[in-house]
Amino acid sequence: MSKRTVFTTVTALPAGITRQSVLETLHDHMAMIDLNPLVERWHSIKPSADATPEEYHCRWYQMTDKVNYLPLGLYSGRVTYKTCFHNLADGLQTHVYAPLGLSIKERWTVGGSLPGEPIKAVELGLGLPMSGLWLREDVTLKCSIFATKFVRKNLTKAHARLVDRLLVKSQLADSGGYDAQMWTQRFYLPLNLPTSPEIQLPIFSRELIDIDPGLQPREDWRQRHNMASQVRRYQAGGSARQPLPSAVTISTGSSPSLSRMPATPRP
Repeated sequence: MSKRTVFTTVTALPAGITRQSVLETLHDHMAMIDLNPLVERWHSIKPSADATPEEYHCRWYQMTDKVNYLPLGLYSGRVTYKTCFHNLADGLQTHVYAPLGLSIKERWTVGGSLPGEPIKAVELGLGLPMSGLWLREDVTLKCSIFATKFVRKNLTKAHARLVDRLLVKSQLADSGGYDAQMWTQRFYLPLNLPTSPEIQLPIFSRELIDIDPGLQPREDWRQRHNMASQVRRYQAGGSARQPLPSAVTISTGSSPSLSRMPATPRP
């Protein structure tokens, strides 16, 4: 026997967060999936064979959640399901198709008014703020009557963390620090050479060509990165090793080491 449950959650947005930054995150499906603490892995898929004509033209993803069935993680499992995403002018719609007939329809909406904008009448009974922006989540849950309480509890808890992460992401985006922070986390990773575990070298990608010129690495960093790459190729080259540049030396042991780089004046 299945039961249909409808509930709404409203979160007031802190001052300083713009409507556009929240909408950009809602319309970024990969970001929304990654912000969900339950999702372990996901990938894009073709529309489901039993999709409705409207949902057939949505974006479809297959996701796997880790679900704790007992407190403190004493017993947990993984659930794989399909979800479709549909962007709206003021938010996002999703529809989850999970095993055992579980269906979750959600609508995320950004509403409210900023200072200087006309104040609109708000719906009664939901606790919507009279001024300022808010994020509203409307959920229609359909599943077994015995699983309704468990599913709703886990969904509410997970989406509360999702919203917290979304707000921080929006604050960073509005302050201009999000892209720089993500760029730093992505490219400045520790590189531990066998004989020099204390050396920390940045790792760069070809995607640097798309990064703002103000964030480009200094030339001396590029030189160190190029040297580290040549050391790796020397280690893996065997008998076909290419000669190393003069700034890179090989110690008497089996592990390479880097000599001191010539000082490069700061720009």
